Amino acid sequence: MGRHNDHSIKEVFQFFENSNSKIKKGLQTLNVQEVWHAQMGPTISSYTQKISFYEGDCKVYLTSAPLKKELMSGKDKLKKILNDALGSEIIKSIEIL
Repeated sequence: MGRHNDHSIKEVFQFFENSNSKIKKGLQTLNVQEVWHAQMGPTISSYTQKISFYEGDCKVYLTSAPLKKELMSGKDKLKKILNDALGSEIIKSIEIL
């Protein structure tokens, strides 16, 4: 006899994601962090100290001044690369710190 309240893990996860904004914000942050490391590769990732994401604003903290300068000049390109990899335009601005 089957249960009527059986749901897939995906359905349960989507329910919690949609019902709790803290969970959704945390998942977005994790997604941005994963995409950053995947798209930037091991060299840039090794200089990445911290990545924070809140309401469309992405802040990337780096340990290399020359790398900061280089990435600051290409912020629009970075935003496009990350949003393309994320599959939506969730990053509205990037700050390199």
